[in-house]
Amino acid sequence: MNTTPHPVPHDPVRTAPPLLGPGDVLTRLRGHARGPVHIIDPFKVPQEEAVEKAKVLDDLGFPALILASTDYESFETRMDPYVAAIKEASSLPVLLHFPPRKGLGFPLARGADAVLLPALLGSRDDYYVWKSCLETVAALPGRAERADWPELLLTVALTFGEDRRTGDLLGTVPVATAGTEQIDRHIAVTRSFGFHLVYLYSRHARVPAEVVRRFRDRLDPGQILFVSGNVRRREQVDAYLEAGADYVGFAGALEHLDWRTTLTEMAGGTR
Repeated sequence: MNTTPHPVPHDPVRTAPPLLGPGDVLTRLRGHARGPVHIIDPFKVPQEEAVEKAKVLDDLGFPALILASTDYESFETRMDPYVAAIKEASSLPVLLHFPPRKGLGFPLARGADAVLLPALLGSRDDYYVWKSCLETVAALPGRAERADWPELLLTVALTFGEDRRTGDLLGTVPVATAGTEQIDRHIAVTRSFGFHLVYLYSRHARVPAEVVRRFRDRLDPGQILFVSGNVRRREQVDAYLEAGADYVGFAGALEHLDWRTTLTEMAGGTR
């Protein structure tokens, strides 16, 4: 197994500035210590709570904060002030991870540092496989015209286990894990097209550790491997890191009043 997935040596001291330039987020993710990453659903978590969590995550040395949701309404109205409040309170890069809207592409919030552009290789609808990415890029103005244009992180996103909600919305079919043929095809596409990240997700179950290990063994060193879904304990984070994940996303584990205690436990040796 490739135990050193990132070619850039990491600095355990938080050095990323509040304002990031083109390529800074990807460089930061490649160079940061492997570990957990918190995911906040801004359409479930109040802005004030998200700001408090961002402050603690920043102090604990987390690499970034992901704002993500499957469903959303009035995106721009809610998200612009939400992102601004987090950015004012912490130096964490803010990454967006939301499904695209046909005719509009992926939604963007002013001030976000990066946006994940997922190619859903397992979708039956080619809009979600690749057309949504092109639609988003075509709709963006030039960098010179808009200083807050987010960094685009090209991502292969795959779902595991039954997930009717995502399937109905995005046409996804869960990846078969009985053999390796389908997984190896996805890995080959990821490498051939030079995707920045791979995002493995399971809504109701868990991504198998052997799948994580197979991806890490066969991806290029600079390609980042995210895993998320039903991660609620530090030992689950450690198991995925041992299997080769670079980052392990967790969300619902902090959706309770005593989230500070849980976050400290989840952080482990972060930094």
